[in-house]
Parts: sequence; structure tokens; C-alpha cells
Amino acid sequence: MKTTLVAAGTLAVLVACGGGGSSSSMSQTGAQSVATWGTITAFGSVYVNGVRYDVSRATLKKNDNVVVQTGLAVGEVALVRGREDTQTGQGEADSVDVEDSVVGPIKTIDLVKNQLIVLGQTISVTADTSFGSGITADLKGLMTNDTIEVSGLPGTDGVIMATRISRAESTEPLQVLGTVASVGAMNTLMINALTVDFSAANVSGFASGKPAPGDLVIARGTVFMDTTTTLTATALRLADTDRDEQAAGGLVEEEGVITSVSPAASGMGNWDLVVAGAKVTTTASTVFKGGVATDLAVNVRVEVRGTLDASKVLVADVVEIEHIAVIGLLGTASVTGTALTVLGVPITVDANTRFEDLSMAQVAMFTLTDVKDGDTVLVRGYESPAGSGTVLARRLERLPPPTVAGLAGVRGPFTPTTAPQFKILSINIDATSATFGKGEEGATLSSADFFTQAVGQIVDVVGIATGTTVMAKVALIDTEEDR
Repeated sequence: MKTTLVAAGTLAVLVACGGGGSSSSMSQTGAQSVATWGTITAFGSVYVNGVRYDVSRATLKKNDNVVVQTGLAVGEVALVRGREDTQTGQGEADSVDVEDSVVGPIKTIDLVKNQLIVLGQTISVTADTSFGSGITADLKGLMTNDTIEVSGLPGTDGVIMATRISRAESTEPLQVLGTVASVGAMNTLMINALTVDFSAANVSGFASGKPAPGDLVIARGTVFMDTTTTLTATALRLADTDRDEQAAGGLVEEEGVITSVSPAASGMGNWDLVVAGAKVTTTASTVFKGGVATDLAVNVRVEVRGTLDASKVLVADVVEIEHIAVIGLLGTASVTGTALTVLGVPITVDANTRFEDLSMAQVAMFTLTDVKDGDTVLVRGYESPAGSGTVLARRLERLPPPTVAGLAGVRGPFTPTTAPQFKILSINIDATSATFGKGEEGATLSSADFFTQAVGQIVDVVGIATGTTVMAKVALIDTEEDR
């Protein structure tokens, strides 16, 4: 299933995104300065953290190079500065900056853990990772020494949770964006397992003239010694953040993985968090979406919106808890008006659904109106509301037509009926002729063992769709539910 469903590509979601729009449509009385940091989910302007930012007057950069809008991609993490109309939720960007977490050659590929090591950085590939051309989600399109660029969110233990992986251009310098763990006496510093030699680098942005532990930095160079995991930097600068230019009371929105959570000193059920390497605190008036305060935990991915206090701590007005995309659907789209179903399952979207068109059409500003009846689509999401049978898409991709007529993929919780049949959501799975397996390597199971062990588990199915029934060719118990 990971090869067929996930590897089919990333997915762009359906939200009714219009064209660019202009700043004149913003309510001047509602406009407020904003800095936001998060994943680009769609174009037609630029969508980050559920807000559409008009970029018609913005400066767009990637890795410090000015680009046009087509130089950015869905899944890249962007820092947006501008204004947001608090009445309409529409934004206008002054600048959009994308900095890759790492650009460099692959040292190792772990297909079991779905991880890569690049320039001493560990990259984790999940269901939320988008991919550039020629790369599949099972990583089998990559080889050691391939040079890639990775955009992502910092997680625990220095692991980068990849939001997009693409092949790098041959002319791109090597790059690492990360937090300085230590600084050596000989103008070296450590970012996770990478040593950066900045003795001959152009160093900029540091108040003291040099980096210090805890600084978020960008190191670039062209020489990397694999034997010592050392990058010889030609440039080293302090990285920009969404809090740099915002004064106390300024509006900030950011997406990230919780790396620390503890009860706030104020008590009363409030929490202090570290998200994307920066401090966040909740209050009695914080609104939680997608969960409750007790769901806050290390490695949970959240979007936070609020204002900065005098110490640059983000005081959260809203914390949205992001759900794991445990549902996967690969099949033919059925479109009636604005209603979309795949294999008979209703699909809904919200402002955070990620859009991408990987079909031959390659529509850059892909929207719901571009999805046609009969298109092949890949949906990753979760059931919402729980028990409703409806999937809220976190990602939706349009794909080229399959080479096998009726090819379908389904991933989700196993519901027993009468063997050799079972269900995933409302989809009937006929496993009469299926091969059964378990785990990432697909260890073979008998039919009896499969139906015993699959209860309460996530199951991947590949087969041929006939209406809302899938005649399974392969049925696999998935032991990695977070992927």
C-alpha cells in the first residue's frame, strides 16, 4: 500500500481557492500586522496556516534567492510577513521566504524507519511529506549520494519532520538550517551531528558578531567531508523567524511539532510549550480545535495563533491539534457539483487541506474546480466527525490515470464482517483472492492469521474497484500508523 498509495505521490487538497485578489479588497479597519510560519498548502496566491495571502506585491525568496511564484512548491515551509484582515481571514504578504532545512547528498536511507540522513541531519518521512518529480513516498526512487533539498519542521532529538523532499539542482550550494548545539574554539559549531567550519565564512546577523548555542542559523557551503561530517561554510547567518520583527502584541501564526510541554507557572490548567523551537503558552481563554488541552504532548503537530508578550512568548488564542492521516484512498473521483466522493466515501476539506496536481495537466494553482468526474485522485486524511464515514482530507493529489483499469488503494481501520470479506469505512473489501501480509516488509500471513490479527489495526489494501467494493490483490496489516 505504501508503494501504491503513498508512493502515488502527495496530495493537494480541495479548498475553494480563487485567484490572486488585491489588497484593495482588505478591510483597512480590520487589517493587522502578521507574521506566520508554516507549510504552503496551495496556490492561487499562497496559502499558509489556512490563510490566503495575496502575493501580487510581495517579494518571494527561496534560500535567499528571489524567485517567482512557480519557484515555490506545495509542502515547503514558508515565513510570511504582511497583514491579515481579522474580519475576513484574508491576508496580504509583503514577503514570503522559504529556507530549506537541508540541501545535500544522502548518506543513508532506512526504508524500515522511513528516514534519511543528509549532512548529519536525520530526516523523517511521514504521510505529510510531499515529493518532487521522480521521488516516491517509499523512497525507492532515491539512492545514496543523490543530492536532495528538504523542507520540514523541527521535531524531538533534532529529527526533521519532512514536509517536502525534492531533487536539488546541481548548482545549489549545500545548506543546513538548524539550532546551534555548541560552538568550538576554532570557529566551528555543531548542528546535530554536523560540524560547521565557519572560519572562512561570511558571518552575519549575530549581535555579538558570532553564533552562540541556541541560535537558529543557516549555514551554506560547497565542500562537505563525509568522513568527518564537516561542512566548510562560505556563509553563516542568523535565521529569520516569525517573531523577529513583531513587537509585543503582534499577531503570530505558526505550525510545528511540540518538543516540550509542561504545566504553566500560572496553573489553572494552562500549559507552556515549545513549538518549532520557540515558546508558547496557553491561557484560560485559549480555544482548542481538533482536540483538548490534555491532547498536548511531545511530537504532536499543532498550529498556534496568538500574540507576542514582552518576552516574545506566543500567548495562544487558538491551538489547532493536527490529526494523523490514517485514512488513504486511491481511486476515481466522483464529482457532483462541489461534492466529491472516492470509492463511495464522502470527502470534505478545510483551509488546511494541501493541494497538488501530479497529473499530466500539472495545474500549478490547483483547486476544487479543477477536479473532474473520473479523475484519479489520492486522498490522505482522517474520519471527521468520528464515526461519520466522512473523510476530512489533509492532502489531495490528482494523479495520472493508472495503467491497470480500476486500480484502487484503501488504507484505514479494519472492520470485520464475514471472512474473506471485511470493511474499511463504508468500502467493502473482498479478499477471496488476496495475498496477506504484515508490517513494513510485508511478512506473509495466512488468511486465518490475517483476519485474527487485523482486528483493531490499520490495514492497507490494493486491488480493483467495482463500485464501492474493492477486490483485494494485497491486504497488509500496517504496523506504522503515523505514516
